[in-house]
Amino acid sequence: MRAASHSLAAFSAIVAAPIAAAALAARPDWREGFGERLGWLPLTAGAGGSFGAGAPLWIHGASVGEVVAASRLVEELLGAGESVVVSTTTTSGRAVMRHRFPHVPCHLAPLDHAWTAAAALRRVAPRMLVLVETELWPVWIAEADRRGVPVVVVSGRLSDRAFPRYRRLAPLVRRMVGRISAVGARTDVDARRFVALGADPRRVSVTGDLKLEPPADPPPLAADLDAALGDVPLVVAGSTHPGEDEALLDALGALEASGAEAALLLAPRHPHSSEVLADRVRASGRQLLLRSALADERLESGGVLLLDTLGELAAVYARARLVFVGGTLVPVGGHNLLEPVYAGCPVFFGPHVENASHAASILERSGAGQRVSDPAALAAALVHAFHSIEERERCAAAGRAVLEAHRGAVRRSLALIRSHLLETADGARPS
Repeated sequence: MRAASHSLAAFSAIVAAPIAAAALAARPDWREGFGERLGWLPLTAGAGGSFGAGAPLWIHGASVGEVVAASRLVEELLGAGESVVVSTTTTSGRAVMRHRFPHVPCHLAPLDHAWTAAAALRRVAPRMLVLVETELWPVWIAEADRRGVPVVVVSGRLSDRAFPRYRRLAPLVRRMVGRISAVGARTDVDARRFVALGADPRRVSVTGDLKLEPPADPPPLAADLDAALGDVPLVVAGSTHPGEDEALLDALGALEASGAEAALLLAPRHPHSSEVLADRVRASGRQLLLRSALADERLESGGVLLLDTLGELAAVYARARLVFVGGTLVPVGGHNLLEPVYAGCPVFFGPHVENASHAASILERSGAGQRVSDPAALAAALVHAFHSIEERERCAAAGRAVLEAHRGAVRRSLALIRSHLLETADGARPS
């Protein structure tokens, strides 16, 4: 059986090699961390902790939103004396995690291939693999299962778009899901969907959405950025994509036309696009400050500060009067809609929220957030909210209430991890 697996792995590697080479040639930025994606990770030696001595817990989240959601989990595990290793699929997610936890090993996840998954698991040798949301990688999960590493899903999510795709691959998916030791689902709907895909109902529970867990404390704002923002009322556009930045610049113009004094902070989802965006702002004649090159300048009304770094967006939200979350006016699917709510800000987003539909629904029902149909509607909504203190206070209060109602996801996820660590035979490092 192992010989057949190795033959299949060799064949798939041969087939994939030219595709990978072409991709690396076309996208040089993909070369960063390519060794990590091949499983060449640093060797780790866990110190163990209160859940039992042994190897580290490996926590994996796709990108920035999942890393931020898992941060409280990481913090609690470290506080319990556990050794933790983190991986992400994207370099931006890795950068955010390294910024938040400089002493926690964080790397890019291995490609979902038998050789790369085996190499990564061999070098990390985790006591458990914890997957956040929908990071269901069949080969990685199979290899962990083969090595006796329990796989636990926390904040498990199967979106309206993803669930039918999984069902079309029912035999393969059933085998993959059957190897998962436990699923902590976000909602009852997600739990039922995991069971429909083949998860043992006795090992599926609803633990809640880690993204809805209110943070213990707001992150601090760096002194130089705090000084640069000054006292000007701020509209923050987080995780934007091309096409949305232009819409926000137009919205800033609409605010000025309404008599408002305001400045705009743009935080593109991919900082490597900042140079093009900076040229566009300069061409508009507006004041431009770059976060990466702040001196003694202060942001003025009508000016734009470009957050061309990673890891500071959550702290910036605390200074905003209004927030727009990107990936929603263009068909990307949306990003973390809840971070601004933590900071007490009204949040606006476009129609494309397929990746954040649960959060969008909660925000709309509670009145803590507003969906807009297009750039013109966004500008109108921002103008209205900017001039209405009562509206902003109502949205902030609704946001605090809805998040408080969802408190406990971290505690329940930790309990799930603890119970399945205790099921491990003796907590020893897997072979």
